[in-house]
Order: sequence, then structure tokens, then C-alpha cells
Amino acid sequence: MWIRNVVRAARRPLAIAVIAGLALSGLGAGLPSALAAARGLHTTGSVYLGRGGSVSQWAEAPNGAVYYSRGSKVYVVNGTSAPALAVQATGTVLALAANSSELFVDVGRTVTGYGLPGGATRQHWTLSSPFAVTSAGLFAVGGTVWAWTDWATDASGLEYANVSRFTPSSATVHQVSAGSAYPSFLAADAAGLYYQAIRGNGTNGYLEHVTPSGSSRRVTDTNIDGPIALAGGRVELLVPHYGNQPSYYIDSYSATSLARTYSRHVSSADINLAGTGAGLLVLADSCKSICSSTSVSQLSTGTGATISTVGVPYALDLVAGPSAAVITDKSGSYYLVRLTS
Repeated sequence: MWIRNVVRAARRPLAIAVIAGLALSGLGAGLPSALAAARGLHTTGSVYLGRGGSVSQWAEAPNGAVYYSRGSKVYVVNGTSAPALAVQATGTVLALAANSSELFVDVGRTVTGYGLPGGATRQHWTLSSPFAVTSAGLFAVGGTVWAWTDWATDASGLEYANVSRFTPSSATVHQVSAGSAYPSFLAADAAGLYYQAIRGNGTNGYLEHVTPSGSSRRVTDTNIDGPIALAGGRVELLVPHYGNQPSYYIDSYSATSLARTYSRHVSSADINLAGTGAGLLVLADSCKSICSSTSVSQLSTGTGATISTVGVPYALDLVAGPSAAVITDKSGSYYLVRLTS
């Protein structure tokens, strides 16, 4: 998903270093393997996604294929091959998710499942919403699909989202939360969905875990909301701790018990997290806009300390999933940049 549209407090997600730029251009192919190993996190290639239009939703499948949308069309990128049209949806795509056999596409209140490969329509699900849906999210993990829908507008400001779950084999949709979840900052894996919610009295707040069977547990965290990632058996939150001025921290919890494991102060330039095949990644943007100085770092899930960093110029967002990738936008030209460590 395009996180830039939803990060609070004027924070925006978003440099490829010279050596990485050589690799992307093909000039780095002959670099010694020892040098490649020494540089830690690094880029392995990029794919041109298109220019202009609305490249605004993306999701990674278990096999590393990345799906992205432009309007009502969904494209797929396998490795560093050129994009191929995967699905023509019935309306503007608000969210995407894929498991090993099905692509799920949200166009508002309706989610449609398309078989993979081929894109044949399989099933439709209707999500509840009190108003027209303006933003949404999907997570497909194993036999469960999680969905959130929100209806915020410039006039209404922040609205708390609905959260639902369903299975690909049934048309039944189970509501998890009605109007209490912070939109956009959710994550899911085989253990279930993790999201952030407001208390009933309107104060912050809870970190919630819901299993695929519907059971749940919660822990209080007054510092939510913020980007969330799952990595190394931990739930990682990138959130402000308020004092005279906000300072930013990674608050880490056990994914099984929700017990706090550590809280680490980080730079205010850190604006998004993702759990990937290269571990826990953080996107940093010191210029607070899409510019050449953006970078991606690999973090320790035990302490939050930085392991290695690579520049990824004009980075727009991280792609969570079994590989590691970044969406970039340079003057309206979009690329998928692959990473590894």
C-alpha cells in the first residue's frame, strides 16, 4: 500500500549508493563476491513499472511476485522481469493481497478473488462500511484473508477503520472490529492479524492480536499509532513517544504473548517498517519528501540496532513479504527495486 498518504504527524515514508547504482545499471555484475558479502543489505536489480497514472497499491505473494495496481488494472512482476497484466478489476483498486493460489482485489466494499495463474474470477466478498470506502487494506496468509476499510475524507479527518476476516472457501465475512482500528498500520502472518486500536473512551490505545479462529488478546500502548512490522517473532511498532516534543522509538513486542521486549530510540527520519525476507527493514527520509537521500536499513529484531544500510534514491515505500523490495518514484517514473542481504 502507498503509506505516504496515511503517515501521521507530517511523517512521510520514503538513495541507491554508487555501488548499488552500478549494480542496477549492470556495471556491478563483475564485483567480487567478497565485496558483495561485505556490503550487507544491497540492491540486486530494478524493474520499470510505468510513468504517470496511479501506481498506488502493491503486495507480495509467497513466491516473491509483486502485484501492483494502476487504476483498475493489476500487474505482476516476477523477479526482475517486465510487468505483465494479471487482472482487470471492476473498479479502482484500493487494496491487494495474494496467497499461493489466489489474488484478492478490493474495489471498495467488494473484494474479489482471482485464481492464480490465469486470473479467473472465483469468489466475491462484501465488506461492511457505514460510508463509501476511501481506503482499504488486505492481507492473505494461508487460509485466511484479513481486510480493513476506512471512509475518511479531507472533510471528515481521521476515521477509525473496520476490520474483517474471511476464508477463500466461504462467502461469509466475520467482523473483527467496528470503527476502532487505526487505518493503514496493520500486519498479518500465519499467527493472525496485528493492529492498533483506540480505547472505548477515545484514548490511546491497544495493540491487538486476532488469530485466524477469531480469538484475541491485547496490550496497552499509549504511544500508538504508527507503522507496524512482523519479523523474527516480534511485533515492531515505529511510534512517537510524546514529551515536550515527540521522539521516535521502535517498541517491540513478542508476537505470541505481546510482552514488551525492548523500546529503542530511533531517528526522526525513520518513517516506515517492513518484515521481509531480508529481515526487519526501516525506510529513512531525512528530507521529508521523495528525494535522492532516502535509504533502507536492516535492523536487529533483538535490539532494534542497525545492521546495514543501503541508499535507495527516491524511495516511496517498502514492500513487506518473503523477499525484500522498495517502490521508488523519480519525477513520476515508478520502479520496483529488489534488495537482498
